[in-house]
Amino acid sequence: MKKAYLIHGTSTRDDDWFPWLEQAAKPGIDLDRLWLPDPFSPHRQEWDAAIDQQIPASDQLILVAHSLGCISALRYVERHHLRDVRLLLVGAFDQPLPAYPQLNEFVTPAVDYHLITPRVTKATVITAKDDPIAPYQGSVAVAHHLGAKLIVQETGGHFLGPDGFTEFPLALKELQRIAN
Repeated sequence: MKKAYLIHGTSTRDDDWFPWLEQAAKPGIDLDRLWLPDPFSPHRQEWDAAIDQQIPASDQLILVAHSLGCISALRYVERHHLRDVRLLLVGAFDQPLPAYPQLNEFVTPAVDYHLITPRVTKATVITAKDDPIAPYQGSVAVAHHLGAKLIVQETGGHFLGPDGFTEFPLALKELQRIAN
């Protein structure tokens, strides 16, 4: 069984499609949904420390991330000397979001893709054109920097429970693809 880790954004590990994905990925993938402190008012240093405590810095790492979790996943890869990292990023961004200036500490300074990209062997970025939180162009830019497979949907919002995403078969399909 392969091991994967899910880094949520400004929701909790028990929200949206995360519990469903953990169950749906079995038995081939054991998905560990991380617990991150103060998710509705996050602080980068606290999140970095929590992520470092819960994810062993090992090769052949599989990371699934949503929203703010995506930049946190990229920072994790940037911080550690890893090989063969696989990423599934949903609603990704790496630039400030004008409507959410309190999150700027996560995106400044800019991530160093020159460190990250050589460590990533497979990656998928999923976004929706109608995302009201993280404009899809940000996900397109992240995918371009990573050389990732990019999936742009016409609709889907920010892929949250209120957007209808308590299950997410596309995420499961892409998780299985990058895990192999």
